[in-house]
Amino acid sequence: MNAVISELEPGDIPQACQLFHRVFGHSVSAEHWRWKYMQGPRLGGLNFVARDAAGQLTGHAGASIFPGVMQAASLSMAQLSDVMVDSSARGGYSASTVYPRLMKTMQEALGNRFAAPYAYGFAGVRQFKLGIRLGYYRELQRYRPAYFTPASPTAWSGAFWLAREMEWDLARLDKIWARRLPEIRRPTVSRSGAYLAWRYRDHPVNRYQLWLLSHLSRDRGWCITRTMPEGEICIVDALLPAADSSRSLATLAAALAKSLPKLPPIYSWLLQTGQSQSVEPVVGGEFKLDHWHTEYPDPQFQPGDTDVY
Repeated sequence: MNAVISELEPGDIPQACQLFHRVFGHSVSAEHWRWKYMQGPRLGGLNFVARDAAGQLTGHAGASIFPGVMQAASLSMAQLSDVMVDSSARGGYSASTVYPRLMKTMQEALGNRFAAPYAYGFAGVRQFKLGIRLGYYRELQRYRPAYFTPASPTAWSGAFWLAREMEWDLARLDKIWARRLPEIRRPTVSRSGAYLAWRYRDHPVNRYQLWLLSHLSRDRGWCITRTMPEGEICIVDALLPAADSSRSLATLAAALAKSLPKLPPIYSWLLQTGQSQSVEPVVGGEFKLDHWHTEYPDPQFQPGDTDVY
């Protein structure tokens, strides 16, 4: 009730990491925190915290804001993350408690500081239900893993497609993105070479592999994969030709099969079907600013849009 809401100071980052561990049960380093909120080709980063009478952090809400695009229009894509309240500061959700005050502060800051902001985030089912009940979130999609198999070597049309490992050639990635930009019809973070390098090449913990997709020797898109702790391969990010998405993913699976002694299961959130047997424990949703953006098509997020893949 007596918490003070303010912006996070650089010297408070170690304490914010401690709060993260208390709330989520996982460790995050100060280096990882700075990468997440301060680096990359971003428009800005916001971190609001709640402090008790002793000055200790009891709550936090963060957002990373990157350039975005939809139908040739520019957007500010603002991803909320690390919304957390210490157990000592919970106990109700009236307007005067920590969680609603942090969310209200974030709403006002995003609306005042950035042009055409579209705010969104990913939360566990229980946390998302709370956000819906309090009017902060609306559900966009629950995610099901879709699994892929290598293309048949006898499929002659596959010979025109190629997937191969690629170095982080940022100029080449920029050319592919610029060529495909007119096709982007939904709110999307701009996948510039600089963004991909920050998000994947320079990640302080995880390791990713970039794959170039080409058709008849012409660059058509890319996939980015990560080998998950249980051994499965996740396609965390992809720019695929809309008319050939299934073929592109099968071609990637075939390339992976050639590069590995034994091919593990390959999955992503792409090409989901209602028949998928399991649902990921994360919900993607819009964070309300001054209104819901129901006039926009819903985004189609990928695992790499979250901060956990």
